[in-house]
Amino acid sequence: MNTNKKWSLSGFVLLAWAMTLAGCGGGGGSGSSTQVAKATAEGIYGGTLTGSASNYFQLAVLENGEFWAMYGKRTVNVFGVAGFIQGSGTSNDGTFTAADTKDFGFNPAVASPINATYNAAAKTIAGTVSAPNGPVTFTGGPIVGSSYDYNAPAILTAISGSWATATTIGESVAINIAATGTFSAVSNNGCNFSGIVTPRPSGKNVFTVSLTFGAAPCGLPGQSSTGIAIAYPLNSGQTQLLISVVDSTRTRGTVVLGVR
Repeated sequence: MNTNKKWSLSGFVLLAWAMTLAGCGGGGGSGSSTQVAKATAEGIYGGTLTGSASNYFQLAVLENGEFWAMYGKRTVNVFGVAGFIQGSGTSNDGTFTAADTKDFGFNPAVASPINATYNAAAKTIAGTVSAPNGPVTFTGGPIVGSSYDYNAPAILTAISGSWATATTIGESVAINIAATGTFSAVSNNGCNFSGIVTPRPSGKNVFTVSLTFGAAPCGLPGQSSTGIAIAYPLNSGQTQLLISVVDSTRTRGTVVLGVR
């Protein structure tokens, strides 16, 4: 995980947000045709990092094995994101591995394989990221300081309206999300882009994000990026929004975050 090699929105403007793995496993007892679903690592986790300049992470493990893991520092309830790891992996009876991973704290992104163990009943996870600068260990569970429920449906009213957000390097992005999920945005360097946010078909409390960049000064004029968004209530009564996207080649990506 890296917090020093960043890029400007003018070089690659991204609207952005959550990390680990899920995969449906199934099996039956000997002599029976009945299959029993095995618990996976699917869910949202938050916790601590060791061996990195960042000390906190939040991990979103989706129903299809895809994961988004953000890292940075947490002040009181607010999470300041420095970068993220994205990829897909496989759960297997309390262990998971992921080789198809990219750390977008680097430009371009670099491989960062993950090996971990999880407890589906306790909703905890712990493991190691093989980062370029050395191994980083993580330990997490339910997000502290929030009543966020991964199993509740994602509701557009939770994120609709205006947001004053910032990128991982402090550039500002003004976002307006309509009640239908369509949005428009502009960065402080003049790049306009737009897209749509929709609840995931899984019925979980995560949104899918798709956006298209406008003309220059956008770094990727006319090109698209995809990702996820999560909005969760804070004990302060505010809501934190995290949107993370990557480009079609999975070489560049970033997170945009806001609190209102």
